[in-house]
Amino acid sequence: MLKRTLIATALMSFMGAAMAATALPPFLKSATDAGQLQVIRDFKAAAGMTGWVVKETKGGQATVIYTSADGNYTFSGMLLDKDGHNLTAKYAEDYVPKPDYTPAFKAFSAGGEAAGVTVGSPNAKAEIVVIFDANCGYCKLLHRMTKPAVDAGELRIHYVPVAILGRDSDVKGAGLLAAKDAKADADAIVSGSGAETSSDKALLAKVQNNTKLMTQKFGFNGTPVVMYKVKNGSDETLSVSPGVPSMAEMFKALGISGQLDKLKNDPELAKYLR
Repeated sequence: MLKRTLIATALMSFMGAAMAATALPPFLKSATDAGQLQVIRDFKAAAGMTGWVVKETKGGQATVIYTSADGNYTFSGMLLDKDGHNLTAKYAEDYVPKPDYTPAFKAFSAGGEAAGVTVGSPNAKAEIVVIFDANCGYCKLLHRMTKPAVDAGELRIHYVPVAILGRDSDVKGAGLLAAKDAKADADAIVSGSGAETSSDKALLAKVQNNTKLMTQKFGFNGTPVVMYKVKNGSDETLSVSPGVPSMAEMFKALGISGQLDKLKNDPELAKYLR
């Protein structure tokens, strides 16, 4: 234990010295000086930008943000290349220190602390947990890309609604929790027509609690968040993706076959496959 502590202390000292040698852009400097952000590291990102791994000092998970080449603009969220590859997810995999997401997975899974609904066959061989906002375009994209597997009975999805994007995200999320047919309502949210809404105070409180769990307790700063477990013999691996994961990798890990070809036949969805 003492050896691990000494190594960790030396590593943090080295990282601190490295960051001291890197000039922070104006926004990051002001945020760190104000005690709002901790900058963990920087790296070269696409299009001449600089990527930064940062963490809010009040808690939460480390995340990736970007600054422009001149340092005057700061960006956060999913960064896609011309082929639709999620570079933010790749950078997070490469540069963000690996946290223990087990408590988050437990909280957002069915029967956990968060409120959600499950769509798909109870006999499906695979299940994923999705934290989503009803006004999130990438959440809708994820729904469309997983729908063939759900319809085929191979995949079950536990949706946890949050409200971070639109003024009606909360009533739409509450509407999903209240829906008699959650699958049909999720489809309606994606299509933009006929989705249920609810102003029930108890349901709105559940959506608000989901949002606090996501942003404050577990530090996720965008939607969707996709989580699933994969068993390999006696081992079990938890996969967490901030943003839309690679469908090819996820379907392969979950043992879902034949559904990727359906997506490839849809030109609008095929460009996001990798």
